[in-house]
Amino acid sequence: MFERWMNAETENQKILTFLQLFFLLFTAFGFFYFGVEHWVIDHWLDSFSSRIPFYAAVIGLPLTLAMFFTTHKAVRLPYTIFMAITIGVGLAGALFHLVYNAGDAGVSLFSISGIFEAFTDPFRPVLAALAHVNIGAVGLVVGLTLED
Repeated sequence: MFERWMNAETENQKILTFLQLFFLLFTAFGFFYFGVEHWVIDHWLDSFSSRIPFYAAVIGLPLTLAMFFTTHKAVRLPYTIFMAITIGVGLAGALFHLVYNAGDAGVSLFSISGIFEAFTDPFRPVLAALAHVNIGAVGLVVGLTLED
C-alpha cells in the first residue's frame, strides 16, 4: 500500500490509497487491541468457542500488517476472505452473548423487554462482540476496493 500511495498518478488515486492506508491502520490497531484485550480479560472458558476472538486477532494482525507492504493477490485474497470471516466471528459472538445473557437473566428473546435486558447485561457485552464486525467490515472495504 505504501508503494501504491507513492506511485499514485492522479489525485483520486492518491486520495483512495490514503483512505485505504488509514483503514488498514484502523484494522491493524483493532486486531492488536482485541488480541491484547482478550488476553488481559482472560477470555478463556472451557469451550473452544471462547478462544476464537483471540485467534481471529492473532491471525488478522499479521495479515493486515502484510497488506501495508504488498497488495499482491497472494496476500490480498486471504486478507479479504479473513475479513469476511471476522465479520462472521463478530456476529456469532454477539449472538452467543445475547443468548447466554438471556439464559442467565431468565428472559425470552422473543420480547422487546427480554432483548433489551439481555442486550444491556454488562457481564457479556453484545457490543464488544459487534466490534469485531466493525473491524472486519473496514478491512473488507480495503480488500474489495484494491485494483490489480
